[in-house]
Amino acid sequence: ISDAGIMLTQARLEIVPGDKRLLNLTLPPDARFWFAFVNQKGVWPWRDQDKILIPLEKQARANSPIPVEVFYTSKVGGVGSSSLKLELVAPKFDLPLENISWRVSLSDKWHVTKWSGTLQLQQDQTVPQFAAADLQGYLNTEATQERERTKQAEGLLAAANSALQQGDPQQARRDFQAAYGLSTHDAAFNEDARVQLHNIKLQQALIGLNVRQASAAGDTVAAAPKLRELRDRKDLNYTQQDAKEIIERNTDDDNAALLRLAERIIQQQDAAVTTPAALRANVPDQGRLLTFHRAVAVDPWADLNIGIKASTQQPASSGIRLLILAATVALLGLFAAAAQASKRA
Repeated sequence: ISDAGIMLTQARLEIVPGDKRLLNLTLPPDARFWFAFVNQKGVWPWRDQDKILIPLEKQARANSPIPVEVFYTSKVGGVGSSSLKLELVAPKFDLPLENISWRVSLSDKWHVTKWSGTLQLQQDQTVPQFAAADLQGYLNTEATQERERTKQAEGLLAAANSALQQGDPQQARRDFQAAYGLSTHDAAFNEDARVQLHNIKLQQALIGLNVRQASAAGDTVAAAPKLRELRDRKDLNYTQQDAKEIIERNTDDDNAALLRLAERIIQQQDAAVTTPAALRANVPDQGRLLTFHRAVAVDPWADLNIGIKASTQQPASSGIRLLILAATVALLGLFAAAAQASKRA
């Protein structure tokens, strides 16, 4: 929070989306939305009246949370020369929340005199002031985050190849997709992930076209038992050996025609997907850091707010300082006289 009463907020959630594809949220009145990240990737949100809708992606690993981050600014109250009165309002979400922490960073000249709201003050500490931010510091922070994303992408790529060998192409595709999205900063690794993602998309399209073709023709060829099995299933799970048998049962001309059709389908799907690029804001914790906490907010769209009153410690005037000095000298004189009297006695 600046001394002018403007607050930059980074709201971060860990969410297991399941089948949920849109996260609905509302910002405080007069707040200005900046951007959003889902699983460390920029996304295109849109508005529905006063609601902001953020598209969610299906997590690569079942029951593993994905981070969602929202940045916005808002006016939170008036600031005087020696007093501060703030009314902080959190964004509202269409989900219940748990383990809620709110970190408020003020200038270290302010001392909190009173607080109120729906969260409890857990800690009041002073964080050392860092050196002024510069380009090199920002680049160092970005390099550290890129190394973390690369490590995560490498794990996803290994998991994708393992799922492919175990006959779970759906899971392999999700892992390839996540690895591709996390490795945009590494051109060589990103291209490797893109090629493997494209190959699994192409293979799935070919298998799907073969299943549809066989179903339409009433094909019951005994040479492809897996093909007959897939016709009655919703999920096309198959091993690489099954895929080879299904594709090789066709003639070269048929496979060439199906390959061109599959390529066209994938190109249209990829053209409809765009990923925005946004600079990530670094919000420093410095000055006076207040940490508020709440265990759970059961109701969706729950109101979370904090009221803060603070003041500065005014330096003593020149007259008061002279008076304190005179009183100190007089007190020392009394101590000296008492010591002399005690010595004579």
